[in-house]
Amino acid sequence: MELLLKRYAQLIIKVQLKLTEGDSLSINTEANTMQFARLLAREACLSTRQSVTIVETNHGKVVQAYPIDPVEKEIFRPAIHTVVMCHLFDLDANPYLVDSNLLEATSEVGTISKFGHLSDPVFLDRRIAVPWANIPFPGLRWAMELLGKAASEEEMWKLFSSLYRLDGEWASSFWEEQGNLLEYRKQSLNKLGHAHVNFVSDGWQLEAEIARDTVWAGGRTVLASKRYFLPQLPIQSLHASLDCFTAQGSFAASRPLYVLGTEVTGARFTVQDGKVTDWQADTGKPALDAFFNIDEGARHVSELSLADNDTIESRYLQKSIHPHFGKEITTTIILGGFSLDTLTGQSDDEDIKKSKLCESLVRLEIPVGDSQLAINLTTDDGQTHEVMIDGVYNL
Repeated sequence: MELLLKRYAQLIIKVQLKLTEGDSLSINTEANTMQFARLLAREACLSTRQSVTIVETNHGKVVQAYPIDPVEKEIFRPAIHTVVMCHLFDLDANPYLVDSNLLEATSEVGTISKFGHLSDPVFLDRRIAVPWANIPFPGLRWAMELLGKAASEEEMWKLFSSLYRLDGEWASSFWEEQGNLLEYRKQSLNKLGHAHVNFVSDGWQLEAEIARDTVWAGGRTVLASKRYFLPQLPIQSLHASLDCFTAQGSFAASRPLYVLGTEVTGARFTVQDGKVTDWQADTGKPALDAFFNIDEGARHVSELSLADNDTIESRYLQKSIHPHFGKEITTTIILGGFSLDTLTGQSDDEDIKKSKLCESLVRLEIPVGDSQLAINLTTDDGQTHEVMIDGVYNL
């Protein structure tokens, strides 16, 4: 156990945050992840040779903050040059599978955020200034939802270690290479320019257009200083904003999803002029009804996220249990608000409207990836590119 935790801490330090001497790290944590926060802080001190601040919170409110100091006396420490932040969250502390009043759940922004459905606020002058990361910590409740009620702590760590490749010394190099792979794919997709997207899977077909003046995004985040980091792990997907008035056809969820804390299975959607006009589900349809009533934009097809369907994540995470973890397990179609990192030079609301982006308060990721999924991009010059075949990236 101790070895796994130390490997996890090193992965965060070396690959996610890329800590170097002079970095000033702040770790936000609640009480139930405090022990790992202290381990992470001690390991980080060895890389930064600076104090690491642990900020304990309780439901978002600061309880206390205190430093973990390196062995060097302050006079011998390097000058602080970059502030770095990370947030530890417990995978057991989440609102899935709860008995909630759907009407009340959709009327409070805080509750919508708790369920992981809140879109990013559209601040066009917002720029990411410091490296940051969300760091999940596993728990038995999370493991039981995936492995069954008899799951043990040993099985929990075996699953988590597999997802993060912590069962060997090669976790850091694996995720570095994965970052390189996604950068290559992102560059290849962006070279194609504006394109028409065609999705085909077993029993459904959907067409849409990439939004004008937007780019494919995801994977590494790069600062103005050229320093890069990974806001989350595992990373498998790239995403693009869609013209929210162009989608036509139908699509179906390939695996269960959670909507407002309710498990939805067998979800199917009909789309016309970019908007979901009909939806059905084997279970959980009232949750979809409530979600689509939040605002007009909630029913618009706004984004595409590409992820291979043959990864460890896709095999082991058959459903995204936690609202802020596991959303990259397979290809998804997103309804509602768009992602700000796909923007290029948009400077005001008029530019957003010209690109025909959806500004809904909420968003919902629908998993569609499976071994039958094919995705083609047809560019403005008439060339067709097979981006995904049998659920696996091909370009």
